[in-house]
This record gives sequence, C-alpha cells and structure tokens, in this order.
Amino acid sequence: MANANLPATPHGFELSTASSRSLDAEVVVADGDVGKGAVLPYDVNSEAELDQYQAAGTPAKKVGRVPWYQRLLWEGGRPFDAFLTIVSAQVGQVILNLPNSMAKAGLPLGTFFQLWAAVVSMYTLWLLSMLYQEFKRRAIKEGSWFNDATSERRTKVTQYHDVIGGVTGRRWLGEFARVVTIVELVGLCVAQIIAGSSNLYTLHSALPKRTWAFVMGSITGLMVLVPSMRNMRLFSLFTLFTTTFTAMFMVGASLKSGLSLEAAQQPPRGTADVFSALANTLFAFGSHCMLLEVLDSQWAPRKFTKAFAWSQVYVTGLLTWPNAAFTFMAFPVLSYKFGNAFAVYPPSTLKSVAIVTMVVDQLTAFGLFVHPLCILWEKLLRVHYKPNWIRLPARIPVALFVWFIALAIPFFGVVNDLLGAFCVTFETFILPPLAFNLYYQGRPDRQAAAFLKPRRLSWAAYFAVNWFIIVATLVAGLGFGGYASVNGFVSSLHKFGFFAKCYNC
Repeated sequence: MANANLPATPHGFELSTASSRSLDAEVVVADGDVGKGAVLPYDVNSEAELDQYQAAGTPAKKVGRVPWYQRLLWEGGRPFDAFLTIVSAQVGQVILNLPNSMAKAGLPLGTFFQLWAAVVSMYTLWLLSMLYQEFKRRAIKEGSWFNDATSERRTKVTQYHDVIGGVTGRRWLGEFARVVTIVELVGLCVAQIIAGSSNLYTLHSALPKRTWAFVMGSITGLMVLVPSMRNMRLFSLFTLFTTTFTAMFMVGASLKSGLSLEAAQQPPRGTADVFSALANTLFAFGSHCMLLEVLDSQWAPRKFTKAFAWSQVYVTGLLTWPNAAFTFMAFPVLSYKFGNAFAVYPPSTLKSVAIVTMVVDQLTAFGLFVHPLCILWEKLLRVHYKPNWIRLPARIPVALFVWFIALAIPFFGVVNDLLGAFCVTFETFILPPLAFNLYYQGRPDRQAAAFLKPRRLSWAAYFAVNWFIIVATLVAGLGFGGYASVNGFVSSLHKFGFFAKCYNC
C-alpha cells in the first residue's frame, strides 16, 4: 500500500521495479511541503547535470555577486585552480628528494618509475572521480546532498574515505581508508616542516635543524586558519612560480656543473636501493588523499580529471624528471649521499633564492595537506557546521600535533619512503581500483552506470587492469618498498635517535 505521506510518483513509473542505483524519476512535492513548484530530482544521468548540484562552498552563481578582487584572490573553484592546487601539492619538497631516488635506482629505472607512477596515478584518479560522481549521484537521489530540501547550501565536505566506504557499501573499507589517509596526511605535513627546516639550515647553518623546525612549525601552523580549499588560489598560484623556479635552478646548476654520461649508465647499487627509490617515487605521485576535497570544491567536477592530467604532464615533463635526472648526472656521488638536493649545489645567490621559494612552496603544501585533517578533526568535535570563528580556532591542536611529530622524527627522505610504501600505495594505487571493481562487480550496477560506458575496453578489461595494478603495487611497492623503507628508518633512528638536534648536518 502506498504511503499517503509520500508524494505521488510520475505516471508510468513503478518504484518497485526500479534499480536502487538507476532510479530515473522526478517527484513533484506538494506546495505546502517544500515550496511552491519545488521539483526534487531523484537522479541525474550525466556529469553536466550533476555539476548543477553544488558541493561544499559558495555556489558559482553566488560568487559572481562578490567583489572582483575577492573572486580573483579568494574564490577558486575552476579547473585552473584545480591545476594550481594539484601542482602545488604534488611537487613540493619531493623534487629535492627525487635526485637521491634517481641515484639509487639508476637513470633508466628511475625514469621508468616516474613515468609508470604518473600514468597509473592519472588512471586511478579517473577511477576515483567516477566513484565520486556515483557517490554524489546517490546522495542527490536520496535527497541527502544539500543541508535541506529547500536550499542549495551544502556545508559538509566529501572526503576520500566517504567515497571509498560509501560506494562499496563496506564500512570496514571506508574506516581503513580513513586510517590510511590520516597517517599519510600527518606524514605529508610533517615532511613539509622537516624539509623546510632542512632548507633553512642550508641557507643559515649557524642554527641547528631542530631550531629551524621550531620556526617552520610555528609559521606553517597558521595555514590551518585558511577556511577551505577554494581559498588557496593565491597561495597555489604563487607556489606554481616558486616551484618552477626551483626546478629550473636545479636544472641550470646541473648543466653548469656538467653532466656525466658515465653516471647515466650507472646501474643500481643494490636491490634495497631500487625499492627504496620506488617507494619515494610512488610518494611523489600520490596525493589522492587530499584531492577529493579539491574535487568536491569544484564548480564543474567533470573537468577535474583533465586538470589532473595536465598537471601530471607539467609536473613530470618540466619539474620532477629534468631536475632529478640532471642533478644525478651532474652530482652522482652527492645525490646518493644526501636526501635533500640543496646540499649538493655550491653556494650562490640563485641557490639562496631557490631555498626561500621552496620554503614558500612547503608552506602552501602544508596548508593543502593539513586541510583534510582539519575537516576530520572538525567532524570529530562536531563543529564542522559551525561558523568560521568557531571552526578555525578548533583546528589549532592539529597543527600542534603535526609540529610535535616533526620535531620527534626529523628524518627527511626516510619519512618520504615510509609514506610512499605504506600509505600512498593504498590510497593512490590500490584502493581506487579495488573500490571500482567492488562497485561494478554486479551486472545491475554495470548496467546502471551513468558516467562510464565502456566502448573500446570491456568491463572485463577494466577489472583485469585494476587487479594487475593492485597486485603489482602490493608486491613491489608495499612488499619490497616497505621492507627497504623500514630498514632505512630503523637505521636513521639508531644513528640519530628521536628529537635529533641536527639530522645529516
């Protein structure tokens, strides 16, 4: 018997025969229930239609009403803003560590690692974006996307674990994704403080690295006061120029010193070095843990994957590979010895400028990586829906915790390897293809897929590619890479201990 309290379904539509994931209908709500003439779509069937439902943040049509300078500097929800954010998050301090990885793996293998990681990360991000669209589509269908049925306001931020657990229907997988994400984000924030203090020590070695870590932590901690990912536009734009300048300095200094063809033909020194290099390279191309917040802040999420692809082309072709390869060929011995590439270049004015610009980049990267942690913390404290004057100060303990960890474990390079082996392997290369396979494993779910219609590749081909990526990453990245990175961490801990005053000084 139909429930009298529910609005009538459209003519010819049978609710009992509709798939739970393919409900294509509208319900016209009575005037007194929601608002005169209100129409609540149960489902949408294209990405363009889905983009009409704004995510967390100010809707695009309302942004046009704010002053032009605020739109220019503060409100960034366009594909170009996504490009800026991805480049800022993905490069950061890791370009200083990639020459060390290239020295460990050798030029041919190191180049292959970078290309493989870039291509696979683009593919898994595309899978993740498809899952996000299905997650959002279901929320709209259920009427739970906006805060209430009468408004276009959504204040809840969709996060990585929400999508992984939501689309698969497996709570344990979502909780596992949450734990991995928290550990990785904490590690990434710690890496920014460690790298910044290491860079500042290179610039002014009269103070130990621990003192510079105090300074760097106090400055980066202020980034928790930035309200949302959209408000990072000015920071990300400036960081794009500073990162590019640093990478070009590294290439120029290497060319000036002279490249060694013998170094280019040098084989890896050992198996442990190869897998340590692989773990760090995976770390360099794994930022999916914070990309859901960026995707959720976009006014046109369907364009996000293209922005990510262009960012990978820019990062790999112009930043990570040239500086890693040229630095290694110019300084093969020093590149192998030091995890921070600034230690291998002779003093110069340009080097000092590059160090300062890289510290600015690490400030922005910290803000990008700490933001998802702050959102999780807000939800835990139940202040996520509160005004900014309540939410933002509540984030300060997150910054203090990260600062403490950075002081306790100041092992630049080793931290990157650990994160690459035990966190990035899961959140970038394992969980997205696994969730995709689990979500589309049933025939009804494949038939109801609104945003993915395989043409050139069959569903079986997608599943096979995904399982290959999962198994290969488990064996090479998590298994061998994890073993090598743990050995490096234990070695550093025995040599320097916790709260080291000066690591690799």
